[in-house]
Amino acid sequence: MRTRTRRQGPVGAGRHAPAVRARARHAAEPPPVLEEIAPPTSVRGARHAPARRAYLTATLLRCGLYLGPLSVAIAGGGSLGQVAWPVPLVALLLGWTAAQTLTCAGVAVARRAGPSAACRLVGTGFAAVTGVWCALVWIAPSALLGPHRGLALVVGLGGLATLATVTAALVTRAEADVVRWCVPCWLLAVAALVALAGSPVPWLPIGTLLPAAIVVPLVRAFRPAMLPGTRRSFRLTGPELRQATGYLIIGASQAISVGLVWRAGPSGSTAPFWLPLLLAVPILEALIGWSTEAGHDPAGRRGVTAVTLAGLLPPLAMGCALAVAAYRTTATADVLALAGGTLLGGVFAVTYLLAARGRTGIAAAMAVSPPLVTVALKILPLPAAGPLPDAVGALAVTHLAGLLAVALTAADHRRLS
Repeated sequence: MRTRTRRQGPVGAGRHAPAVRARARHAAEPPPVLEEIAPPTSVRGARHAPARRAYLTATLLRCGLYLGPLSVAIAGGGSLGQVAWPVPLVALLLGWTAAQTLTCAGVAVARRAGPSAACRLVGTGFAAVTGVWCALVWIAPSALLGPHRGLALVVGLGGLATLATVTAALVTRAEADVVRWCVPCWLLAVAALVALAGSPVPWLPIGTLLPAAIVVPLVRAFRPAMLPGTRRSFRLTGPELRQATGYLIIGASQAISVGLVWRAGPSGSTAPFWLPLLLAVPILEALIGWSTEAGHDPAGRRGVTAVTLAGLLPPLAMGCALAVAAYRTTATADVLALAGGTLLGGVFAVTYLLAARGRTGIAAAMAVSPPLVTVALKILPLPAAGPLPDAVGALAVTHLAGLLAVALTAADHRRLS
């Protein structure tokens, strides 16, 4: 009697195959730029504390990583003051757009082809952006660059290098190592602030040491691309390209919004505008990390939605209150700039939260709304309120629409479950 031997498939085949294929499709889906820190878990008790510590530690590391570009901007404040205003704005537009796009694409490539391939992708992208910047400096008239064309070139290259360092560190998950190499930038920024306070350090040439402080973490961040090994392909799939395109729109729109509020604000008074954005970064990282980690628990999704909306409401309330109070004070422009920075930080939070939940299209629509509304207010036959009030109004409307979008999509965690 012949006995038919059933050919045994891979582990998990059979009645569990649909679930395995579903998990495989979910694993192949690229995460957003602010990806989840800890893997989902349904076990209560002891495993929740390490997960919470994981995303809090990652939040602190990323905030320390973001101090690198800020420190470079503070230490290079003297050089920034010698170039025309389009130089930092265009450099920010190119660098921030590339950082958002390449982080999204690089994370997807790192999962499939490893950190070396992802790091090479980031390096190739920023090399192309650097070439574009050099070409712009070469052909731009002197009125758009300032009296020193070479200084404008160096300023842009320094900004692009710092953003490339942050992007490579995020893609290769080397935040902790790169942060250590950013300490010289922090020290130079502290020395620059001390010099502004009237007590300069005579033996510390900040301008001479700053290029070296930029290059050292850059080399450490791109070390995976320099190590010998197999060169695996990093061709992006269709969904990954669409998601990277969404982040390209998000990055460009955010940079344009920053430029609109900055140029519309009072000249020589940038502190009220930047302060809310600086305060929003750690809060934004912590809120998104907690919301992403806690959203995996089906029983607590309603509570996660309520807490998330409660965390996003203060920027809207404070921004609107400052905008109303601006017309009752003598320093109207300064208070309006503070309101614009507060609302802009809230719009950034809404945008990244939607993108972290897989709603890249909605996030891109939220990000592009303030520039479009500001342009529409100038075109439509409406009473002109001024560039700064128009920008503040556009940010307030976008923030409110973003809250509604978060409320409508927060209960649907299909991208995270």
